[in-house]
Amino acid sequence: MANPLFISYRRSDTTGEAGRLADSLERLMGAACVFRDADDIRAGEDFADVLQRELAGTQAVIVLIGKRWLAELNARLQRPEPDFVRIEIATALRLGKTVIPVLLQGAELPAGDALPDDLRGLVARQAVSLREEAWAQDSSRLADAIGRPYPWRLVALRAAVAVPAIVIATKYTVGALAPNAADQLGLARALVLGLLALYAGAEWALWWRRRQRKA
Repeated sequence: MANPLFISYRRSDTTGEAGRLADSLERLMGAACVFRDADDIRAGEDFADVLQRELAGTQAVIVLIGKRWLAELNARLQRPEPDFVRIEIATALRLGKTVIPVLLQGAELPAGDALPDDLRGLVARQAVSLREEAWAQDSSRLADAIGRPYPWRLVALRAAVAVPAIVIATKYTVGALAPNAADQLGLARALVLGLLALYAGAEWALWWRRRQRKA
């Protein structure tokens, strides 16, 4: 089964960053959401077949570009054996996948005329920079650009804690402020509704902040 995210990288260029980014994205977007050849191609499998299968079913292809990426591409153009990184990117572009160039080590996106025809579509894609000194912030921004799922499980967990806390707080507050039984029902209703509205407002604020950060 294809993974939602496919990391394309050159081992001579960004091997360390590829592993680190895979870990970051799986922490931000869910376990086992990233395909990376070093981790996900089993011994004995046909390399080209696995790549084609994964690319056909993936949501987005993340192309890691370091300082040696273009030089390695040019060197590979002179060799008879296939350049699988070039094949990955060209296939993703041909299939109309979301392709995100990610610039590392201070690298810049190559000019279109420096690339072979089947890769020139890469320069039209909005690039994202990943800085060593701001890795957490930049990887989170990348996850938002891809479309990080909203953490509804955390919302449910917070609700499971907040609702009983509201009920308990209401019980003790009503007992302290309204010893007269006739006044307790109205006060309890007002307190519950007010606290639930406060909780809902806090959840909405978190959702809005995330939406604005993504935009």
